[in-house]
Amino acid sequence: MRQKMTSLLIIDPQYDFYDVPLNEQLILDSKQNTISPSLPVPNSWEDAKMLAAFINKQQDHINNIVVTLDSHHEYDIAHSIYWQNKLGEHPTPFTLISHQDIIDGIWQPTKIEQLSHVLKYTQSLEKSGKYNLIIWPTHCVIGSVGHCIVSPIHAAITAWEMHKATQHHVISKGENPHTEHYGGCEAEYPLRDDIKTQFDPQLIELVKSSDQVFISGQALSHCIASTVEQIVKKLSSDDINKLTILIDTTSPVAGFEQQAKTFTENMANLGVNVTKTAEVTMD
Repeated sequence: MRQKMTSLLIIDPQYDFYDVPLNEQLILDSKQNTISPSLPVPNSWEDAKMLAAFINKQQDHINNIVVTLDSHHEYDIAHSIYWQNKLGEHPTPFTLISHQDIIDGIWQPTKIEQLSHVLKYTQSLEKSGKYNLIIWPTHCVIGSVGHCIVSPIHAAITAWEMHKATQHHVISKGENPHTEHYGGCEAEYPLRDDIKTQFDPQLIELVKSSDQVFISGQALSHCIASTVEQIVKKLSSDDINKLTILIDTTSPVAGFEQQAKTFTENMANLGVNVTKTAEVTMD
């Protein structure tokens, strides 16, 4: 009898997205500096502990773990340094920049040679109904602690690797500074000259080759929502039924609770399973 193939997809389980409690924060250097997550999602540390417990409990049954990592540079279209106003001031975090704002000169790219690109970019986002361009706190910078997998999840993955004598697989997204990359399959605005921003079938193939795929990570309202939406567009109804969102291991960005609720309802209507870890049984 063929062994059931169970995969776990963990989306962006990185320090910058987790509300790490003070007594759990890393000591970074001899000066006793601790990590200060730039975009912590409320309740995410509890989510991390819940997911770690799930991985530890289901070690024998999980065959494959795939982790996406949000991977940025300081200079990024969704970071403030990319933009400036007429006074040369950069936007504050959570500033929305519309296509009309650029036309009106309220915000311009710091490198003016990007003007044509950002006009096309924002117009495309708004016409396609994707997230409007928002300036996030600088986050998940490659090489920083904020880019690393949080300790509870990292420890559970390491224990699984040792138990199964295998390794997890990483998909990096977001390195190109000229487009946002919420979803694990493709950027919000794929660029012709960068294949890493274009559609990547890896996650589609993961689902097709698995009997079930559990989904977790952060944040439910953004990168999980985008990734799952991108995946289901390419799947049959039978394959969609393989997906299960572990709802007690993920949370929305503050202020985006309704978007997360709408997303989970839409996915459930399509056949994606939405359940808590305690309700999962595996043979």
